Amino acid sequence: MTTATSITAHYEQFLDLLVRDARDAQDARDPARALAGADGRSGARARYGERAHPSGGTQPVVLTREEWIRNQIDLTLALGRQLTEDDVVVSAVPYELSFIGAEVDRVIEMVGASVISVGTSGTICPMPRLLGLIEQYEVTALVCSPGFAAELAGLAVSLGKPPQDTTVRTIVCVGEACSTERLERIGATWAARTCALYGTPSAPTVAVACEHGALHLCDHRLRAEVRGGRRGELLLDGVPTGEAAELRPADHRCDCGSASRVLVPLGSMSCAVRGPDGLVTALDVERVVFGHRRLAPHFACVLHDGTFHVTCAVSDPRAPDADAMRRAVRGGIGEALGVEAEVAVVGVQDWSTATS
Repeated sequence: MTTATSITAHYEQFLDLLVRDARDAQDARDPARALAGADGRSGARARYGERAHPSGGTQPVVLTREEWIRNQIDLTLALGRQLTEDDVVVSAVPYELSFIGAEVDRVIEMVGASVISVGTSGTICPMPRLLGLIEQYEVTALVCSPGFAAELAGLAVSLGKPPQDTTVRTIVCVGEACSTERLERIGATWAARTCALYGTPSAPTVAVACEHGALHLCDHRLRAEVRGGRRGELLLDGVPTGEAAELRPADHRCDCGSASRVLVPLGSMSCAVRGPDGLVTALDVERVVFGHRRLAPHFACVLHDGTFHVTCAVSDPRAPDADAMRRAVRGGIGEALGVEAEVAVVGVQDWSTATS
């Protein structure tokens, strides 16, 4: 098992690095200034990446050495509650112009587990090969997006290898917002415990899960607020993120006892509309969809002209008529959220074609 001593030792190593190379983190929040080397010390900048800009195109993102290390500290302490040195972990997290892949791999090593890093491009390690690696190396944990976990499970079923029969017992979902309802469906499909982590392109670790599954804001280093009240666009240190979130009041304590505020990610602001009772996001739609028990953990949702276009899947070929399911899901979304939705229901075997 990973011991508190080993985690503490790594924590002290991190802090030693910070003391020896302390830098002002302000440049990371001003990419243009950081790229220009405003402080005259190139050592302050540890990581470069990109994020999508709301108006289209991309925008540079820079993390200073201090921010990079502090993000890793929080993630190490969080995953130290989920993984042990006995775990063999597949890290299927994007690396290209992103911070989260490198961070996850380093942190898995820090907690003492073994890591198999496969990325998400699928060129060198497509999903069928990954399923073989899971069996060959008796993989016990998977770190990936909710969509990846769902598709991998669907492929396993189609190949006659039920995911619940694998050695995977822990799934950590990163990279996209995910409702607790969908997390539970993913966990049931794999017969595994699940948890989520939350970050943005410029802050890879924003909120981490407690033992009750709630996401707690890393508020010892991040100042978070929501534009427009309790639900709206998430601002980190006053900078808009383009992400929708709900920030629970400070007096709304989690059962775990932590004083850190609970943050509920709601997905991108680009996939949100105003409903009768306020902001409605793709994650709200997702919660309604997974109130239907016969659906597989697959989910896709895009917003066109104020209407949510939802694709979901049935895994059981003996399930009721797909058109009846489609009407039920669509009606449920309208009744619960008061928004328009178009729904497509496909079989798991047709998922890749339907969402490509």
